Amino acid sequence: MYIDSLKLLNALFKAIEITSEVVADPNAIRILSFHEGQDITIKSDFKDLLLYAYINKVLSLLLLKKPRNNLLARLRLKLLQQRRNFLIHLKHVVEMLDKSGVDYVVFKTLRPVPETPVDIDVLVRSKDEAYHAIAYLRKRFSVEVWDKDRYSIGIRIPEFSEYIDFYVKPHAADFVYLDTEVLMNNRIYIHVNELGVEMIVPIPEPELEFCAILAHSIVKEGLVTLNDVLSLTTYELLSSKGALAQLLQKFSLDIAYRVFVNMLRKTFPVRVSYRDRLKALASLLRKRYAVLSLPYPMLNLSKTLKRVVEQRRKVTYVRGLER
Repeated sequence: MYIDSLKLLNALFKAIEITSEVVADPNAIRILSFHEGQDITIKSDFKDLLLYAYINKVLSLLLLKKPRNNLLARLRLKLLQQRRNFLIHLKHVVEMLDKSGVDYVVFKTLRPVPETPVDIDVLVRSKDEAYHAIAYLRKRFSVEVWDKDRYSIGIRIPEFSEYIDFYVKPHAADFVYLDTEVLMNNRIYIHVNELGVEMIVPIPEPELEFCAILAHSIVKEGLVTLNDVLSLTTYELLSSKGALAQLLQKFSLDIAYRVFVNMLRKTFPVRVSYRDRLKALASLLRKRYAVLSLPYPMLNLSKTLKRVVEQRRKVTYVRGLER
């Protein structure tokens, strides 16, 4: 099964219409209205709106068409160039991973809103596979290993200023929240054809990408951005409703989904309360892979608590315009 960039964009436009009817945040509604052809006008509060769009990872929605204002036109060009650079980097990485023989999927990375993600998230079956992939990337690029933990290895390619996280298991502070095998064994391919860059990228099926983004937002980050809302709505449109409902139950993410729905009437980005996050985490303890991982965050309790504190201070998770 293939999804191409145009199909993803068309689903995004439908998601924008649905989301604008569901959310109550006036800034979100204002941003979502721009895709209908409204021109951007500079008002006294426009800097605040730009900041809102930036921290909600939807800045590119304001600039889908060329604005009349010269300052905004230059910002649009900068965003487009950054997006194109990212796609070129991703293409190089995907080409090398394909040649390496490593079995992999890219997940949570190619979202429907054409923003530039913080990093490239790659899921592989084992640490050995991750190290093999990194060794193969070193045949073409200089590679720095900047972080290692129980279930992932983070690298940076200085030539690109690009970060790649190789996951063996999707996790938050060593707590595993999704089943690697299901994600790996149920994949599709997305045909990217954007800004003159073309490639085929393996990703999880829409229902699984929905679950990965939902878990990342509610369980891992404890933060819901407007980008998360649009991404989930888009992948819901591309999913089989019956299959999606079954997967939410299978992954014990039904409570996380209810938490997410309750966030829709709030102001974005909205922080998930400790109570709601704990409820979502407790629900995951029905899964064997989550239970087996539980001792590790408990053994490194200081590290886990430090991460929780850091997340409570975090306003959002975005990529700087200079990267």
